[in-house]
Amino acid sequence: MKLMIADLRKNKGVSQQELATVMGVAHQTVSKWETNVTFPDITLLPQLANYFNVSVDELLGLKPLPLRTYIPCEAGTKDYWSERLKYLKNTRDFLWNKDYLQFLIERVWKINYPINVLDCGCGYGFLGTILMPHLPKGSTYTGIDYSENLINEGKRTLETGEYDVQFVCDDVLTYEAGVKYDFVISQAVLRHIDNSHLFLNKMISFTKDGGLVVCAEVNRELENVGLYIHGMDYDYLCRYPGFKEMWNTQLKRQGRDYSVALKIPEMMREFGLRDIDIRMSDKVNFISPELADYAEEVAAFVEAHEFCEHKTSEQQTLVIERLMNHGMDRKDAEYYCNKQNKITEFIGRNQGMLTLTQFYGLLISYGTK
Repeated sequence: MKLMIADLRKNKGVSQQELATVMGVAHQTVSKWETNVTFPDITLLPQLANYFNVSVDELLGLKPLPLRTYIPCEAGTKDYWSERLKYLKNTRDFLWNKDYLQFLIERVWKINYPINVLDCGCGYGFLGTILMPHLPKGSTYTGIDYSENLINEGKRTLETGEYDVQFVCDDVLTYEAGVKYDFVISQAVLRHIDNSHLFLNKMISFTKDGGLVVCAEVNRELENVGLYIHGMDYDYLCRYPGFKEMWNTQLKRQGRDYSVALKIPEMMREFGLRDIDIRMSDKVNFISPELADYAEEVAAFVEAHEFCEHKTSEQQTLVIERLMNHGMDRKDAEYYCNKQNKITEFIGRNQGMLTLTQFYGLLISYGTK
């Protein structure tokens, strides 16, 4: 438990002496409260909470303070993704069975002629690597992303001469394409940004009349309950108390919508697309020691979920502060940190014999302009 008296006092603009006078205690007593040397008498807690206009739980640091300055999540920024190449490479293969994408192209979308593809928020061009082998000969792929690091990696990976590929380093929201595309797609972008409506509208503006707009997004709640590690209690693994409060805070404070995967079809309808439908990727990952690439699969899973090392108390404090700033109470934030450490420790003890199943719940929404 961390008393929030110092934060509340500073927000209110009063000195330790002023607070001491109001509470009828010595100046040194307030100092000891703020450094957690001693705690206020239980009879003073309601008086302190009333003085600062907060609940007792907020005063005790059990719930986030409404007066704290909200620090927006950085997951929609260029700097954040410029440092996330390793994460992207460790997670993209977990989302798709390539034969299912081929099924969508040939049987659902019925693409049997060369098309021009625009991948919005392309990262390092992963979608290009799995789309182009299944598209009719003569098709082109253009990837646009605002991270130069990711774009450069995409060029190294895809600009080999095998396919007609190009990359553009620019912000999708301000980019003017100058041409229209037959097929405009994004993957795992809308869930991270602050204005998914604006991004989708921009995607539609890049699309030819009669062209297809596709958004592939992970359902956040399905992802949270989609992990089973053999030897651990599933109910414990899929329990994420406080996440709804955090997601709702992020939606309210910065527009980041954790449930956007389910809302995209209606958003497409609002923007006038037709023949709207939604599919789900059939990819479910099963990792066991019998796999030929077992070590690489486990390493990718561990890196992607930050199960690499036990978090120190100092590291946990930073995570707890961030989670509470985003609407989670202290108890749930501490639960999350302890859970991450327990999973990390379990994986460490079971190196070479770890078995797990994971399902992300990738929803693929599409409509015709």
